[in-house]
Amino acid sequence: MFWWTNLYRQVDAVPNYDQLGSLPYYGLVAIQQLALFSVPAFLFISGFFIAYAARGGSGSPSLSWKFVRTQIARLLWPYLLWSVVIFIADGLQGTRYSPLEYVKRLVVGEATSAYFFVPLLCQLYLLSPTIARWGKKMGGWLIGIAVLIQLVATGVLYLPLLGVAVPDWVYNRGELFFWHAIYFPLGTVCGFHYGRLKDRLVRAKWGLLVATVVLGALSILESEVLYRETLNYGWARGGLKFSTILYAIAFILFFLTLSKPAIPFKQAINQIGTKSYGVYLLHPKVLELIARVIYHVAPWMLAHQILYQPVLVAIGTGIPLLFMNWVMKSRAKKFSHHLFG
Repeated sequence: MFWWTNLYRQVDAVPNYDQLGSLPYYGLVAIQQLALFSVPAFLFISGFFIAYAARGGSGSPSLSWKFVRTQIARLLWPYLLWSVVIFIADGLQGTRYSPLEYVKRLVVGEATSAYFFVPLLCQLYLLSPTIARWGKKMGGWLIGIAVLIQLVATGVLYLPLLGVAVPDWVYNRGELFFWHAIYFPLGTVCGFHYGRLKDRLVRAKWGLLVATVVLGALSILESEVLYRETLNYGWARGGLKFSTILYAIAFILFFLTLSKPAIPFKQAINQIGTKSYGVYLLHPKVLELIARVIYHVAPWMLAHQILYQPVLVAIGTGIPLLFMNWVMKSRAKKFSHHLFG
């Protein structure tokens, strides 16, 4: 919309911001913000799973370090493999780093910007034995501590609005667990106490729906206000805003109130869900490739976001799924665990 405008319009130079404030622009901002429940939901589900893995009857729940190592290994092997593939692909296009920089990028998840999630989840798995112990016996305290950490960490990002300087690197460290402190413990507590909590959530179902809608709208509004005030695209459009955090929590809790038949395309969603980690690992470069192809072959499509975005979504999801299905039917099936987790 801004950097490739010259491919479908007569403009003096790019980036061109003539479409700032247009209906397609706000449509993209809305889609971007309303999709930000995804990482919190994944963290919540991971915490929920920890509760099941740590169930210990009436005694204290426990997680062995063997379990923790297994979970981290399931994440790291595919992550390392596809990170190296991305480094090689970028190197062939002229983007190269020093050996130390490659190590740093692997540690913090910077092979591509989407990979921050893997170091983040590994940190939470390392904390999961403690989170599990607190989650069953002292769930209220655990949530209280997580909320406090979340408030402090997120509040730091707002300090420049009050005239307090904050280092730029703070806004680019989304892989650190305290920026996402609430979701994993919340999932763990819900996992341990789901029977009791579900009745309360169902009674609050319509309130949660209203909260989801209102907070989703506030996330869109705050995103635009912050972007215009700070020009900090990564923060304004990302998930580390108070409105977005509350929206994600409301969305997750409302989803828990839905009965199974109420979820459309449940079977298809479940099938994709089992392959979600593989799709996640493959989709960034697939999207980049498809965007480049359209750039050269069908630049007219860039003028029509209502067409261009569904194409990106369909292909960005479809190609990874097709590739994974092909691997599962080939001789490479025995390596699928290391390829896709």
